[in-house]
Amino acid sequence: MYKGVHNKKMDFIKKDRYKIYKERIMRANKKRLYYLLVALLLIICLIQAVRGVYLNTTKYIVLNKQINKLERLNSIARQKNEELKKQIQSYSSSKGIEELARDNLKMVGKDEVLVIIKNPTSTPVPQKK
Repeated sequence: MYKGVHNKKMDFIKKDRYKIYKERIMRANKKRLYYLLVALLLIICLIQAVRGVYLNTTKYIVLNKQINKLERLNSIARQKNEELKKQIQSYSSSKGIEELARDNLKMVGKDEVLVIIKNPTSTPVPQKK
């Protein structure tokens, strides 16, 4: 009888230890799973941060190039505007209007003769057969 009770007690202790062992393994596995999920989340956040930095850097470079191009175009337009203002001032006087008429409209003043010199065009040379 003693052996049977003792064996039952031993079986109960073994079962209890096995339960505790199983619970420890389950807790350890849950902890590992938790750490794995946190690590995956951090990796995803890191990837998004790197991606954001890359996209913002490329956008900055593109926009900076566009700004430089627009500034060059603006300076060219300002120079042209200044030239046009000077032309307006020169053509607002009678002397400027006379110069414009002589150059563009082929007009002449009193006692003047208009001479137009054309550049000769190349004429094809006949070939012998």
